[in-house]
Amino acid sequence: MAVKMPESIDNLVYFSRRTLADDKGRAIAWTRKATCCRCKNGLMGKPVENGKVKVRAAEYVCPKCGHSEPKKEHEASLTTEIIYDCPFPKCGKHGEAIVPFARKSFYGKKAIVFSCAACGEKLGITKKLASPKDFIAKVNGKAQKGSSKADDDDPDDDDF
Repeated sequence: MAVKMPESIDNLVYFSRRTLADDKGRAIAWTRKATCCRCKNGLMGKPVENGKVKVRAAEYVCPKCGHSEPKKEHEASLTTEIIYDCPFPKCGKHGEAIVPFARKSFYGKKAIVFSCAACGEKLGITKKLASPKDFIAKVNGKAQKGSSKADDDDPDDDDF
């Protein structure tokens, strides 16, 4: 299934455009609003009071019929579409992914996790632009915490 860029953010629950690791690799991700399961006409969204969206609301509401669903239950049914450029130098391919809209642990940070279709490496879109240091080290080909690779194994390493 091909991923199609949204024309407007009005019909989206989530949108993000960012680099994946130290200016290497890019990703654009979005999650479309779901249609109401009861009336099939409205798009479910956070409740609106006095013309303002309640951002921290614990439920999603249909503006047409008033049907509501708990936040966790509703977000579990959504999918995130992603267009990305792999940050790994050995790959660097352009790809697309469709994954569930669920944040999982990715190098100790909450992220929407997906795999590169070309190289199979796990990639993540973290909250608040927080790229995990261990992931950046892996992209740069350096030893990670808890890794068995010693610093003296690299012949191109000049630090004395």
